[in-house]
Amino acid sequence: MAPKLTYSQIISELQAGKVAGLYFAMGSDYYLYRKFLNEFQSTFKQRFGENASLVQRWGADLKLATDVSNLLGGGGLFSSASLIMLHEIQDAGTAVKTKLSEMLGKLPEDTVVLAHYSVSDFRKAKWLDAMQNIAKVVSITSPEASQLPALVGKMAAQRNLKIDEAGIYRLIELSSGELAIIDNELEKITLFLEDVTEPIGREVVDQVAGAIENAQASQFIDAIFHRDRRVAIQTLVEIDHQGKEGLPYLVSLLYNCLIQLMALRESPEARKTISQGATSWYFLSKLGSVSKNYTLEELQEATRELANLDLKFRLGSMDTLNTFTEWVSKVV
Repeated sequence: MAPKLTYSQIISELQAGKVAGLYFAMGSDYYLYRKFLNEFQSTFKQRFGENASLVQRWGADLKLATDVSNLLGGGGLFSSASLIMLHEIQDAGTAVKTKLSEMLGKLPEDTVVLAHYSVSDFRKAKWLDAMQNIAKVVSITSPEASQLPALVGKMAAQRNLKIDEAGIYRLIELSSGELAIIDNELEKITLFLEDVTEPIGREVVDQVAGAIENAQASQFIDAIFHRDRRVAIQTLVEIDHQGKEGLPYLVSLLYNCLIQLMALRESPEARKTISQGATSWYFLSKLGSVSKNYTLEELQEATRELANLDLKFRLGSMDTLNTFTEWVSKVV
């Protein structure tokens, strides 16, 4: 049985360049999973080089045992190694999970595998026990409330933000302790403040967090995805009424989503490369089903124009709401 390490210890191992052959991530905290994936892939590339291959699959796409047999065959003729990431494995067929637990104990030396079980209530099953016994288990369950303040402080420090204790506790309160939301709010603070070296207290957190609610951001992106011009413009107006700071953040968020949609239009297999870039599970789950609502040419043109708008917004050379509304009317 592989030694049981804490999440922080596994991250430290990866940062030191150590990669195990098999990881089993258990839990549903998106922020922790995304952070692990970033460190995991970065260390893998450093160790095996850029010509190593990457394969990702989602459990719902794996129905038969034969669906996984070919995935675990080694690095291949022209690649130095293979990194195989299986997300939300609980959604795979029973035969798939049983076959995986059998094969993962006999991986080729040039193959590294991550299996992710994203359901918080871990069920009793032979395949689950077998995988935990042979893999390095990564716990990605949300931390306890007592651990949150120190963790949020570290998250802020990584963005060079100096947030005081009152600001940290207010951020936790507004986000209900959800790390992914806290990460989004810290991103907002970075975008909104002209001088991030100034101390950040409760007042600043209230000002920035109120500029745009995550539910409104989801509503706007969803309207863009489904080409619902009326809802998209209506949401823009509502966000603008809350404060001018909200729209630049929305532009940045939308730009990332369009890049991901372009990747899916270029290749359906691109779903395997975008999971780390999505801001939340909400956006990631929508991408596959809505990517065909736009042609690749439409997405390329929309992204180019949005990038130009973002630059002009930052320079303060145009009215944000009117120009953004014109972009929505033209694209959607």
